[in-house]
Amino acid sequence: MKKWVFFFVICANFSLIFAQEPKKEIYSGGMLFYQPGYTIAHNPHQDIVGFSNSIGGILRFYFWDHFTCGIYGGSQKTHYNTTHSPNSYMNLGYGGLFAGGVLKSGKFRFVLSLFAGKGAITNLHIESENQSVLQNAFLYKYGVFVFSPIFSTDYMLTSKISFTTQILFLTTQVNKNEYFYNPTFQIGILFNR
Repeated sequence: MKKWVFFFVICANFSLIFAQEPKKEIYSGGMLFYQPGYTIAHNPHQDIVGFSNSIGGILRFYFWDHFTCGIYGGSQKTHYNTTHSPNSYMNLGYGGLFAGGVLKSGKFRFVLSLFAGKGAITNLHIESENQSVLQNAFLYKYGVFVFSPIFSTDYMLTSKISFTTQILFLTTQVNKNEYFYNPTFQIGILFNR
């Protein structure tokens, strides 16, 4: 019986000690629901430039005071014109891991990290069409590796919810002559714990 009383007293003391420490963040995650970007790419037929938009998500885990890592993914779709069609598109879907540093100041959290992961490019290039019938079109699908720096600024609306903005530069290369660059600005909501 004395052992249980002693064990209870030790556990109570530890819980009081740790209860007085400020709560540390464990993770945050959520949706990046607005992602305007600008695509600069090339396929065997032409250079591709145009605005892109899509959706994505992020999950960050926080370690110690200034380190974060997690998973991140999304997609960017760009519609572009060819000589005889306005309906061509290029889509990059991606997902992978990131790691970086965190700095908190008041209600703001700043994160600078590097992302690397696998992705897939789907490119429907339409040379000519007759209303809804494709007369001359090419469909390309590539598996790629995607890299990007990510700079995030989070604003704590409450202790559980943050508004976040991110700036990134998605980069991948299909082969020596085909590339894909996409600087992107992202807006979203994160849920914190």
